[in-house]
Amino acid sequence: MLSTNTISTIRGVLSGQEHLTTLVLEDGRISQVSRTARRGPTIGASDALIAPLLFDIQVNGAMGIDLQDPDLSISQVVELDAFLARWGVAKWVPTLITGPPEVMERNCRVLAEAMALPALRRSIPGIHLEGPCISPEDGPRGAHPLEYVRPPKLSEFDRLYRAAEGKVLYTTLAPELPGAIPYIRGLVKRGVHVSLGHHHASAGIIAKAVETGARLSTHLGNGAKPLMPRHHNPLWPQLAEDGLTASLIADGHHLPPEVLKSFVRAKGAERIVLTSDAVHLTGLKPGRYGLFKTTVDLKASGKVCLTGTDLLAGSAVMLLPDVFHAAAMTDLSLAQAFDCASRVPAKLLGVRMPAWPPKPGRKANFMVVTPPKGGRFTRRNIEAVFIDGVRHA
Repeated sequence: MLSTNTISTIRGVLSGQEHLTTLVLEDGRISQVSRTARRGPTIGASDALIAPLLFDIQVNGAMGIDLQDPDLSISQVVELDAFLARWGVAKWVPTLITGPPEVMERNCRVLAEAMALPALRRSIPGIHLEGPCISPEDGPRGAHPLEYVRPPKLSEFDRLYRAAEGKVLYTTLAPELPGAIPYIRGLVKRGVHVSLGHHHASAGIIAKAVETGARLSTHLGNGAKPLMPRHHNPLWPQLAEDGLTASLIADGHHLPPEVLKSFVRAKGAERIVLTSDAVHLTGLKPGRYGLFKTTVDLKASGKVCLTGTDLLAGSAVMLLPDVFHAAAMTDLSLAQAFDCASRVPAKLLGVRMPAWPPKPGRKANFMVVTPPKGGRFTRRNIEAVFIDGVRHA
């Protein structure tokens, strides 16, 4: 944290409010918001942006830390939290995918214990269970191991729910599975948000799922069959359904630019959530790795594919580059793209984000970034990250 009475002047432009040019910090709090430059230590060049912190609703791991690891430890969760903070992520949802029941239950316990720590209680609002109640079909199932895909049973969910000490924020499921609609009803009664994903449901089933309480589509456009009927497929009804917000992976690999742009136009900025879907390969060198009980190839571009195929297996790109990519490839302004990775998911899932915009008297909760010039956003574009008055980058 900045020492008492230290003044740090941050010059730049606040996303969506170009009148703001300078913030002055004293001991981690904002003491002044000004349109004029001020003498003193500065952070950020004249073209830097002062931007809101992010909320990533789907994180599987990073830097070699895999949340699916049967030996996952609390210290690894703490380390992962620190890594995400350096990338401007103030809140995130650890994701457990389809796996052995005993491992999913164990890791729910580990995450619940980690969330009991004061530092992580602030940053992790709950767990995302991506499965095991997903489609067993190749394509919709994605990289989830077939042997552990299971039909929806509230008794099994309750075992995971108890292991997580009730800290399951949302779950992804296939609504066409037998018993899925009453299962959704049971989840909603337990206060758990429901997302549709890794499925091949009809328009009628999707409508019924929304009527029952589903509110989100998990990484829409992915976790689907590679070849589908042009009119009657799961994409159109989810795009047309106003009751569903769509989470999108805007890493440049999961959705072609024209698809990303069309999805954004169809749903509108208030129904788009940007997420990373980062796996434990994020931040590692290109090569062949094990992932989800299979092997994958990590490309230099950050693309992760099942070995020998073009099937994607999660992402190795952080959320902040996705925000800039979405703004560059769609009709979203940069301010709207940041909203889609902060305010919109927070509102949808009932999570409280740090106050925005910065005002005098508030703790410093923002990042200072330099927009990429003709290339992709990298770690070098991050000039500073402040969370609760503490500088993380």
